[in-house]
Amino acid sequence: MGNAFCPRCGAIEPGQPVDLRGCPLCRGTKFHFEKVVALGLYDNLLKHAIARIKGPTGRVLAAALADLMLHSRGQQLKELKADLVVPVPMYWARRFWRGVNNTDLLAERLASRLCLPVRRTLVRNRNTLPQTSLRPHERFANVRGAFTTRTVRSLQGKSILLVDDVLTTGATCSEAAGTLRRAGAARVVVAVLARGQG
Repeated sequence: MGNAFCPRCGAIEPGQPVDLRGCPLCRGTKFHFEKVVALGLYDNLLKHAIARIKGPTGRVLAAALADLMLHSRGQQLKELKADLVVPVPMYWARRFWRGVNNTDLLAERLASRLCLPVRRTLVRNRNTLPQTSLRPHERFANVRGAFTTRTVRSLQGKSILLVDDVLTTGATCSEAAGTLRRAGAARVVVAVLARGQG
């Protein structure tokens, strides 16, 4: 997993030099987060592993993937200088059906190893369509207004590490980050297991 990453969107091997505006995949796209750290590309074994952690038996594998991310990207995560960790939430009915929110598991493990608190302050207030079923340009509209915050006091002036499993267009993480920033967070950075090509 020694590929080159775009620090702005997490794209792997963007193919052209990256500058402060990002890479060719994200330049010109407005995100509400500042940076992305990804473990690897969403394919092969990592794609299979992420599918496995989305069920009630995935707890051990989720912890192992979080540990692998810390082993491979730990220095980058520390350099983000986050104050607390927030997982991207799942809609309550989907969580009930699955029995677990895998991003909760990842966030808990990463926070524990980074010695940071976890705050489940984000709420997904409607059941959006699965992003994978949509074209890239439809994904931002699909999640617009999909999140609210439970409490805002713990967010005031904080640097938030937002955790999700996969980032492709960045739509979900950007919408979640925008919600956190409107609630008072100073900045949002993102950690994901995999960066999709979208």
